[in-house]
Amino acid sequence: MRSLGDVPAPDEPIDDDVATDRGDEVEPATAPERRLAEPGTEVSDDLRDRRTGFFRESDSTTSPIADLPAQTGGRWSELEADRQIRAFLVALSGDRKLVHRSEPVELLRENDLLLLFGPEEEEAFATLALRFPEETVTRWATLLSGGDRSEAFGPRSRSERRDEAAIVRSLHVGLRNRVLGALLFALLIVGVVALARGLLASDSIDRSDRALRFSSTVTASEADDPAGAISGGAPVAEPALVGTADRVVAVLRGDGDPADRIRLEVPAAELPIPVGALAGTVFEHGGGQVALLGPADWWAGACVRVVVATELLRPLDVVIHEATYGACPPDLVGRMARVTCIGRRVLILAVDIPQGEVPLIEGGTGWAETIRFGLETATGPASRWETLAVRGSIAVADAGASVAVPTFGGASGDVVTVDMGVRGSGSSLGDCTLT
Repeated sequence: MRSLGDVPAPDEPIDDDVATDRGDEVEPATAPERRLAEPGTEVSDDLRDRRTGFFRESDSTTSPIADLPAQTGGRWSELEADRQIRAFLVALSGDRKLVHRSEPVELLRENDLLLLFGPEEEEAFATLALRFPEETVTRWATLLSGGDRSEAFGPRSRSERRDEAAIVRSLHVGLRNRVLGALLFALLIVGVVALARGLLASDSIDRSDRALRFSSTVTASEADDPAGAISGGAPVAEPALVGTADRVVAVLRGDGDPADRIRLEVPAAELPIPVGALAGTVFEHGGGQVALLGPADWWAGACVRVVVATELLRPLDVVIHEATYGACPPDLVGRMARVTCIGRRVLILAVDIPQGEVPLIEGGTGWAETIRFGLETATGPASRWETLAVRGSIAVADAGASVAVPTFGGASGDVVTVDMGVRGSGSSLGDCTLT
């Protein structure tokens, strides 16, 4: 085993002028001569001799730095750290001839000592580096890692390279997942937009066969009649355009989701009108008219609302009639209706029923396809009901069945008989006076 007695102590200065004669006993192998050297590849004979015998077999299998004493204590100065590094490198070189340099980095590079750093040497140097100043640690960490600084000295191990490859793969997978997620989100947005456009444009499909179409219109001469008379017969309802108020809409007052407060059964005494007691139909008389027929004086003190809407219940016109102020809920939306004809059992209100295709302000088009009517209850703060109403609707039932809205005539002050043609309890006839 080689003695390290000639290695300077850690705190003992090293004479840069002392030449190392260790290794003189072993003659270096003679490098074969090259007759023709490529330009830029020529080296000195001395350097050729040293490199030729660099990896020659040693008499010992023990690392040259195995017997170096352990270093304990505080941090060295930069100068002292360089002295200790130089001593380490000299010990690491073993019996090899060295070209001595005062700077440890130059000593390392000039003699190709980086090739001698194995796992044991790296561990020993890392232990020594615990006493290095920060500047020295940074410089040598970068140098021994091949120019790419890491937290460990020396080149990266195989496991470190595997870990790095795994990290790179994870980054690629993460990037790919993010790209796929972005594409799926974009496709979802496109699908939602397409669906919304489809819903908005659904009214754009030609549905004129199901629209409320007048059988005739008022001519200019009729509109200019000083007596205000409109030609036509009695108001006889079209059976396909007769509806009954048979649906109760009741929502209890309270907090939470309104859907949880809906009630399907309500005591008859609390309803504004018995279910099925009110019938409605549509006429043309100088414009759209909705005729309502019910029990005697049913409209007195009641809140009547009529809505002209598209198939998707988009309102085109909303009118409200209350014979007594305060009969309607204060937040009920609609314009005050014009009464066309009124009697004890009959109430006819003028509504705007657009003819043909109607452009909508939100986009797309629609047709007047249904009329909703009913009686609303003015529910006060003391009432247990938030909403309470009895409603019905008028619509063309079957697709492809072209049904024209019937017309009736008369002048202001005339008494006309409305024939609903409905079956059930009570008469389907009712008189009213044209206003």
